[in-house]
Amino acid sequence: MPGEASEHVWYVAYGSNLHEARFLAYLTGCGDDEPWGPHRGAADKSPPVADRRVEVSHSVRFGGNSQRWGGGCCFCPVEPVPDGRLTPVGRAWLVTVSQLADIITQENRLPPDAVTMPDRFPEPGNSVRVLDGPIDRLLTLQPLDDIPAVTLASTDLPPNTPPAPRYRSVLATGMAEMGMKHEAIEAHLVDLDLS
Repeated sequence: MPGEASEHVWYVAYGSNLHEARFLAYLTGCGDDEPWGPHRGAADKSPPVADRRVEVSHSVRFGGNSQRWGGGCCFCPVEPVPDGRLTPVGRAWLVTVSQLADIITQENRLPPDAVTMPDRFPEPGNSVRVLDGPIDRLLTLQPLDDIPAVTLASTDLPPNTPPAPRYRSVLATGMAEMGMKHEAIEAHLVDLDLS
């Protein structure tokens, strides 16, 4: 792993992980009474050190058919945002590298040992494959406060599919938590629909 397992990294989330309670399920775990279903949680259940609103410099779009949500969910390719599209909204969570490894495996519904973290994160704009699953790549973004920043990306994107209303609602809630106004939230959700 890059440095020690306790070393910090900004995990730049998009999609449902914009919503704080939904994201924290990956760290603390939760039962099946939550809208996003049960999660085992991370070995290190410590809360994130910090979070902030950021932009994701790569495309994010709705696709696939999520067992968890019953419709499309957000995926990120390794290519940058094309001209004429809004830059996707992200939420950077400052977590440890070991927590990031737990997040990645839970995103793919895989056991903790399914991920192989790199010794070093790639240079910004580059990615590395870390497991066999639909969300299989760590994509490095520009550092924040001199701390590495990464997001999760996919080698093979599923077909475009609209999300279930409850998934859209979780995204909207996360954007509102970061202080975005209703009009801006709707504009970003419509842009994801155009994917």
